[in-house]
Order: sequence, then structure tokens, then C-alpha cells
Amino acid sequence: MKTTARFELQRRRQLQKLFTKERLIGLWRKLVKEQIRAFDIKDLHDYYDFNYSIEARVDAIIGKVLSGRYRAESPIVYRMEKKFGICRHLMVPSPSDALVFQVLTDILHDTIIKAQPSKSAYYARDRHALALPHEHKEAGSYPWFILWPRFQKEIWNFSKSHRFLVTTDIANYFDAIGLRELRHVISAIAKTKEVYLDLLFALIEDLSWNPDYLPTSHKGLPMINIEAPRLLAHALLFEVDYVLKKRTKGSFVRWMDDINFGVGDLSTANVILGEVNDVLKSRGLALNLAKTEIMTAKEAQHHFLFSENIRLTKLQKRAKKLKSVPGKLRLARRTAKELTLHLNNCDARNKDKLTKRYFTILSILGVPVALTEAKQIFQLLPSLRGAALAYLSRLPFTAGVADAFLQCLDKTQLYDDTTRFTLVEAFVNWQIPFNKNGKDFVKRVAKRIQKHTSPFEWICYLFFLAKYGEPHEVLTAAGEVKAYGAVESFFARQRIAVLPRGLGINDKTVLTQWRREISTGVADAASVANNLLSFVKKPFPGHRKREYLYLFPNKPQTPYPIAKFLLLCVLAYSEKEAGKKVKRPEVVTHVSDPWFTQWLKSIQPYWY
Repeated sequence: MKTTARFELQRRRQLQKLFTKERLIGLWRKLVKEQIRAFDIKDLHDYYDFNYSIEARVDAIIGKVLSGRYRAESPIVYRMEKKFGICRHLMVPSPSDALVFQVLTDILHDTIIKAQPSKSAYYARDRHALALPHEHKEAGSYPWFILWPRFQKEIWNFSKSHRFLVTTDIANYFDAIGLRELRHVISAIAKTKEVYLDLLFALIEDLSWNPDYLPTSHKGLPMINIEAPRLLAHALLFEVDYVLKKRTKGSFVRWMDDINFGVGDLSTANVILGEVNDVLKSRGLALNLAKTEIMTAKEAQHHFLFSENIRLTKLQKRAKKLKSVPGKLRLARRTAKELTLHLNNCDARNKDKLTKRYFTILSILGVPVALTEAKQIFQLLPSLRGAALAYLSRLPFTAGVADAFLQCLDKTQLYDDTTRFTLVEAFVNWQIPFNKNGKDFVKRVAKRIQKHTSPFEWICYLFFLAKYGEPHEVLTAAGEVKAYGAVESFFARQRIAVLPRGLGINDKTVLTQWRREISTGVADAASVANNLLSFVKKPFPGHRKREYLYLFPNKPQTPYPIAKFLLLCVLAYSEKEAGKKVKRPEVVTHVSDPWFTQWLKSIQPYWY
């Protein structure tokens, strides 16, 4: 038995009040759907099966919760390099678990926020209106010694200006959180039903990284890029907020575990740091001494790169206004030279943030003048690889840019999964021409990534083939690695999701695999197969159908998402089988990539 009389008589009723169909559907559509679609590791079906049948999915979730049988599915654990090959472990939970996690923390949200001792602490950078120093409306109009006290009051909301600014953070914060301590704190702050906390912390332990059959350590909050775990981690630091509020008289600001506060003298700074560290130690945490610094106004000016940021803001505005090619080229060359000097000479703490701004400006200009810098940064600085790739993928296809991409692939020691996937994702998002040069480049990339010894290496290869592979190559790759699907259901759903690429050459094999997956496969992959088979049976959607709005939103997407392209392959096959010979101008309008166009034409030429 999974339940007792207590559950039947009391706990089920309490859960019924929380887990309502309206609440779950509302949270999915308002928040969770977009959060999981923004994960580092993308789903080739865009979780469209879950979204399309959200009503039925919610019914199933509620049924399991109210029967006392809900347990989290095993999440996908992937690595993101911090430095020197040392990696964070992040997780991709199932959509159901992400939704349940959000429901259980959402009921705590208002109580937690009401209980926070200061409004100067934040757990999500997109939920506040604080600006950075260089974004102040009077930035650049006055000398720094005049602006410094203003920034403290108006930007950081300090109660008054101070001679020194202290910056610090907590060592390995999420990994070091004790779950028992966290539960004590949450239960004290949010006077909620015990069953809600029981289910929440059972879910957290199910999602936590626990390798090698080791017993659970009851330590470490799962690192998932959704709002729910950040809210819990935020609440654990309210004791620190209270100390800082009292000792600094409100002159502090905290961003999750990044802490800044103002003091009048060095002695006070040291006393407060010691007190904060003692509070943290009582919860099994500690300040990161390597990132703790006490800065004067002059030192803060240096580390915040105040004047440099102001200059880049002006450059960025100018870059957006430029239309002429010669003007863009001149500004790009100037910016690239400044970037080189910055990389060689800057030693400020915020150096990486400014580096990202340089690449943002160069991406806007779209001129390949910083290829050497992009390659070096990608190879040496894991935290800036995303900025380098964003720049390269915004450039037009040339032999030089293609070679830079290949050098990033060849000369970078890859210790994590995120780098490998984001590199392949950049290839997929890049506008590669469907000509001899483009095909040669695609073959060179495929040759480098086709050997796979891990599930993530296979996913990267499959993701690449989803756009650039010949149909038979896609079917072969999908068939070779079924063993990965037996390990994690996420990998099985990727195999099923990519099969529409084979409909142009071997539809019987594709349809048979989908039907077999529904009857004998894992539930997650069966869900994708069922969704794709339903599309096979449907006519081309009308303008008011939700399928049409999903595939052809009011504002065309550039680049067109790979998951939507795979659904279009199914619709193309459906129309071909129905004998339809109708042009589809919306496909031509929204899907401009020549590779996508080539594959769709091979399935249903009458669309064009």
C-alpha cells in the first residue's frame, strides 16, 4: 500500500485544493512552457506533445498525485564547464515534473515574498527594474566622484552613500544547500500544509544528482533553469538579509547569492563579513573568499568599467542605426581593435561582461573582423563561449567564418555537454547556403561529430542531421543508437522526433517505428510518436487552428525552429498521401532556409 487512512481522510483533500486543472494549465501556459523550451539542451519535438494535450496531461498528473503515487522521472543530467574542466551538473526534468515543482513553489511564493526582511534582495534578475551604473540617466554627465554616491542611493537603493563597497558571494551555493535545513527554513517562513512540503522535498530528492547507487546525501538543490528552485534558494538567505539590513542600515543589495553592501570603514566591513559568514556556517554554507573584495570608489570605477560601458552604449546605438556597408565595416574594425586591447589589458572583475557587450555590437554589425578573438575566447573561456558563437552565427557564410567554426570544433578541449550542444545548435541556426561550398562545410562538420561514445554526443549528431543530413543518414543514425533510449526516455523521444525526415524515402519504416513505439516503447517517446501519427491523419490546418498558429506565428521566426520544420515534414507527407496539389504560401513565407526548403520539396513539391 502506498497510502494510509491519514492520506485518504486528510491529505488527499488538501492536495485536491492545490492540484486543480485550472491552476496547472494556467501555470503551464503562463510560465513553465517557455521555461523548459529555453533549456540549454533542446527537445527536437519542442515538448509540443505535452503542450498539445495539456488537458489530458494535467488529468494524469492530478490522478497520480491524488492516489499518492506521484514520483519524479529521472532527469537528464548534463555538464556545463565552469573552468579548468570543472563542471556544474544541471538537469532537464520532464515537463510534468517541472510543472509539479512550479505548482508546489507557487503556493509558497506570496508567503515567502511577504516574509523577506528586505526588498533589496532578488532571486530573478528579470523581475526587477534596477539598472547598472552605466545605465543611469545621468551617466557620463558628471565626474565619477559626484556620481558615486548617487549610484549607491539610486541604483543600489542604499540608504546613504558610503566610502567602501563590499562584494562577495557564497561558495558553491546550490550544491551546498542542506535539504533538511532548507525545509526547516521554508516551513518556518511559509505556514503551509505539511503534505505540500512532503511532496515538494520528495520531488527535490528524486531530481537531485545521486550517482553510483550512493545513498542520498540530503544535500544540494537541483540546478534547473526554472523559477521554482531559485525561489527556495532565495528564502534560505533571509537570515543573511536580516543581518545585512540591520548592520548596514539598509545599504545592501543581494542577487541570489551575490551580495553587495556599503560601509564607511574597513573595520566595519570585516565585522559584517564575519557575522554573515557565521550565519551561513550555521546552515552549512560559507562565503567565497576568492570573490570577496572591499572596494573604494576609485576601485569600483575600475571594476565596474564605468566609462567603458558608457562608450559601448553609444557604440551600440550607433551600430543599430547604421545602414551602409562601408559605415558598418569602419565601425566593426574600430570595435574589433578595442576588443583586442580590452582582452589584452583589462584586469577588472567585470571584464567578461564587457567582452560580451563587444560581441553584441559586432553581432549587430555582422562583419567578420573579430574571428581570431572569437576563436581564442571559445577555446579558452567557457563562460564566454555563448557570446563567441552568437557572433559567429550572425555572420554571413564565407570560407573564413566556416574555418573559424571548424577551428572552434577542432581545437577546443570539450569537457562538458553544454558546449558541444550549443556549438551544434549554432551550426543549425547559421544560414549555410545549399550550394557546393555549403555542402562541403556540412560534410566536414558531420565527419567530425558522427563518432559518438555518449548519449549527448549522439544527440548532437542527430540534432545536426535533423537539418543537414540526407534522409537515409537520419534514419541510420536514429536506428543505431536505440540503446541510448533505453537509458533515458529523453533520448528515446529525440529518436522518434527526428524520424519525419525519413518520410520522403521510407515512409513505411517511419510509420511502423511510430506505431511500435506507441505499443511497446517508453511513455515519453510514445507520446511523441502518437502526436506525429495524429498529424499524419490531419489535413493542412486552417488559419484559426492552433496548429497553424504554432507553425506560422504572426511574426515569422528567424531562424525557423527545427522542431517546427520536422512537423512540417509530417504535414507535407500527409498532403502528398492525400493527393493534394495545393501551393502553401505561408510555408514559403516562414521557411526561407534553403536546406529546409530542399527537404520539404523532396516530400511535397506542390507546396512550392
